[in-house]
Amino acid sequence: MAKIAEMTQLSPTMSEGKIVRWLKQKGDAVSPGEIIAEVETDKAVMEMEAFETGIILEILAPEGTQLPVGAPVAVIGKSGEDVSALVETAKKSVPAKKEGLPSSDRTPNVSSETSQTSYSQSGTSASSPASNANAGKNPATKTGNSLPQNSENGLSSNEKRSSEFRTSSAFGLEESEIPPLKSARGARSIKASPLAKNLAIQKGVDLGEVIGSGPDGRIVKRDILAFGESGGDKRGSFVKRQDRKLEITGMRKTIASRLAHSTSTVPHFYLTMELDAGPISELRNSFNKDLGLEGHEKISVNDLILKACSNTLFLVPEVNSSWKEDHILQHGRIDVGVAVSIEGGLITPYVRDADQKSVLAISGEIKELASRARDRKLKPGEYTDGTFTVSNLGMYGISSFTAVINEPEAAILAVGALVEKPVLKGGNIVPGKILNVTLSCDHRVIDGATGARFLSIFRDFIEYPLRLLTG
Repeated sequence: MAKIAEMTQLSPTMSEGKIVRWLKQKGDAVSPGEIIAEVETDKAVMEMEAFETGIILEILAPEGTQLPVGAPVAVIGKSGEDVSALVETAKKSVPAKKEGLPSSDRTPNVSSETSQTSYSQSGTSASSPASNANAGKNPATKTGNSLPQNSENGLSSNEKRSSEFRTSSAFGLEESEIPPLKSARGARSIKASPLAKNLAIQKGVDLGEVIGSGPDGRIVKRDILAFGESGGDKRGSFVKRQDRKLEITGMRKTIASRLAHSTSTVPHFYLTMELDAGPISELRNSFNKDLGLEGHEKISVNDLILKACSNTLFLVPEVNSSWKEDHILQHGRIDVGVAVSIEGGLITPYVRDADQKSVLAISGEIKELASRARDRKLKPGEYTDGTFTVSNLGMYGISSFTAVINEPEAAILAVGALVEKPVLKGGNIVPGKILNVTLSCDHRVIDGATGARFLSIFRDFIEYPLRLLTG
């Protein structure tokens, strides 16, 4: 008997997924554990497996389709089996799109409980019925892939899409459906081709001042060019950009949900310290000269900072803890994460047992994890269930900042830029290098004195860093 293959929850925080590529096609035989598709989750592109033995009789979700966990994606059964009734039932279970709204307004209603799955949980969390009922978003893509939906007027979603106005992104993003433009000088609707809209943005042309020569008064490319030749081109003065509605990705929704939960439920307090970064900078330069002679890749100041954090957490285990409502869990392991900026958001891969690894080992592991993070190839076990996080914005010239705690961890260290400035030493003003760090603490777990002790020991590792290479 044929069965429905559903969108699988591939990570603890996943509430919906996007079919990136089908590895099996209609008519192909599959068996349990066999990879049938690649799915983009909120954090990475992952492989979805089959759970049934049989033939793929129908693919319900074309490549590019985004669906909630549990939504039907394919039908698997015996060759020649009639599955027309099952296909129709499956299509009806996919939530219909709201009429008249662009893709970015059709965001699923994901409960905070679902999206706030604790990193410390080893199992997966199922979406609530409410989230599954409302999470069926099919974002518009350049290929127009979506599940066909019946509507009152008998048009499929693809046919409706062809009747809507589109604009191409000037910033390399996907096309998004938008309603007809309104004139800046009146309430009339403006019809314009996507090319004409982009050209108008580039030339600073108010479309409300252009007379269209296309069908039904539609503004086309030649109208914009003619308007510019007549002296209406305002390029070089004020350029008016149109408002854009950008799709909220699964990753962005997860980030928003988790950080909103952390800031609203975790009592943060912050401790800032200015460190003498001269010694660690000199050590790094000297160490890298030796590494260059041996053909090794160079280490960064951030690699040394992660090693200093792991050593400090070993000496101050109270900071390496998590709040568990009825108790505080003081972790025996020290898994230090580093926030990595990727397209569409950020992710935090972890260096496991960082206190037991050398600076070189930590450096190589961070480079490898960061590379796979940017390629969306990390596995859930590599970016979940950590004990402490470092967020470094120094490469952007940020001198200091405060970071939001990554639950269920009890602290996060924000690292600013290494800044050269005059310092007072031995009563004399001399050139120096300064590093500002801020420790965000969960006051339920960490008291002010404990946080201060952590920073004091961390400062000793930074200002007397030889121990980082021998430990």
